[in-house]
Amino acid sequence: MIEELHIRGLGVIEDARLSLAPGLTVVTGETGAGKTMLVTALQLLLGARADSSLVRTGAPAASVDAVVMPRPPEADDHLGAAVEPLIVARELPADGRSRARLDGRPVPVSALAEVLGPHVEVHAQHEHVRLSRPEVQRHLLDRYAGDPHARSLEAYRAAYERWRELSARHTRLQEDARERARELDRLRFEVEEIDAAALDVEADAHLPAAIDRLAHAEAIQQAAVEASVALSSDHAGEAVGVAVAALRRIEVEDAELTALTDRAVALAEELRALSADVRDLGEAIDADPAALAELQERQHLLATLQRKYGSHVADVLAYADEARARLTELEADEADAGTLAQQVQEAEQALRAAAGDVHRGRTTAAERLAEVVDAHLADLGMPHARFAVEVERLTDQPPAAHGTDRITYVLAANPGEPPRPLAQAASGGERSRVSLAIEVALADVDDASVLVFDEVDAGIGGATALQVGEKLARLAAGERDRQVLCVTHLAQLAAFADVHHVVEKGVSGGRTVTTSRRVAEDDRVGELARMLGGDATADAGREHARELLTTAQQRRAG
Repeated sequence: MIEELHIRGLGVIEDARLSLAPGLTVVTGETGAGKTMLVTALQLLLGARADSSLVRTGAPAASVDAVVMPRPPEADDHLGAAVEPLIVARELPADGRSRARLDGRPVPVSALAEVLGPHVEVHAQHEHVRLSRPEVQRHLLDRYAGDPHARSLEAYRAAYERWRELSARHTRLQEDARERARELDRLRFEVEEIDAAALDVEADAHLPAAIDRLAHAEAIQQAAVEASVALSSDHAGEAVGVAVAALRRIEVEDAELTALTDRAVALAEELRALSADVRDLGEAIDADPAALAELQERQHLLATLQRKYGSHVADVLAYADEARARLTELEADEADAGTLAQQVQEAEQALRAAAGDVHRGRTTAAERLAEVVDAHLADLGMPHARFAVEVERLTDQPPAAHGTDRITYVLAANPGEPPRPLAQAASGGERSRVSLAIEVALADVDDASVLVFDEVDAGIGGATALQVGEKLARLAAGERDRQVLCVTHLAQLAAFADVHHVVEKGVSGGRTVTTSRRVAEDDRVGELARMLGGDATADAGREHARELLTTAQQRRAG
């Protein structure tokens, strides 16, 4: 809700401040006094396109500030959590680009629409209004349809999500089929190649040494024979035996001598053992060209696998495990591809059935809404106008998140005219009245808390004006505690106001200046009398004004 609106340097308005309140607020004034600039100011706060021509001549800039309470939750997306109220501002320099601020912090102009747009609705002549947007028309119709329809929508959305998920997967599988087949063939070949090698990390680690031994088998045999003969010769053993005997002849208790004697004895024993081991080595090695060729072939196989799959045997085995896991995944996709098409078809059938329920709910709600709006239009001086909600099922298009229907609010403003979309079907004043009729009909389902009507009374008067006033008052007095702001020139409408502001034009310092003032309750009779075209102090005019106020009070009470 807007608690205060402050305008400076906008058109003919030099400086005006309006304190607004819940309920119905009317703004009146002479033609050309600048009251419509109030609506322009609100549109600027909603992010409307700014034009430097709006800046008052001679002023460096125009600015509009509003105090909004309670704080719209959308503001938190730009500012984070903060205390109330929210200060929304728009500045239009005479020679530069406009600037927007929330709580004094610069924000993109689009942020104003995001923060205030869901809560403030402006119905102005010659302007594209929110009710003309297809998504808004659909949303309002869905809410008007009630709880059973809401459950149908919920069921549809669940069916839509399942269908979309299955369709996306099916499409992906179809698009990837050729690549998946190539990958399957490659992975199967690789796994089979690695498995066929029967790799053994520990055994294959000794392969180079085994190849070296076989490759030099004859040389090893010859060396072993020579070494064994030399080690087992009498000469080699005799020298060590002489040394052992010499050390044992010394009968002295000496630890070092004893240790040396023990070493000499051990050396004699090691010579005998070494000679036997060298002989055994020579006898164990057999030059086998076939075995050598087999080991060399395996070494080549390992080199090939390591070049393709990893630097070590362990890496190759790890790659094989990963390839097997990927194979399992791809083979599951292949299996799914066979059944997914059927699942998609079944999901689409369920979705179409849910869409049919939604369509029927919308069609029923559209008929009810049209009857209610037509009744309001008759009250508002458009008895021959016919409002309708077209609910067209788009069977030739893929389902959307909101259903398969195209919703269009249409109006035949006069007999014999074909129904056309709202933005094209009526003049400015008629369009405002149509918007009012729709707003009243949808009062319990529209989320907007601030409704603004500019010249909604254009081209009407008398009893019709009273009907307009009554409906505006009804909008403001509903359970949603709305704030309704109406710019009007009719006393019959102004009589219904909870708060009445007058915009007045005067001259100050040789320039036209527009100011605003709130009409005190005691002064309302005089102000209405003036609006009726008479003298504010004349008895007849004042009596007529009193009658209007009494009529308005009675209608509001009823």
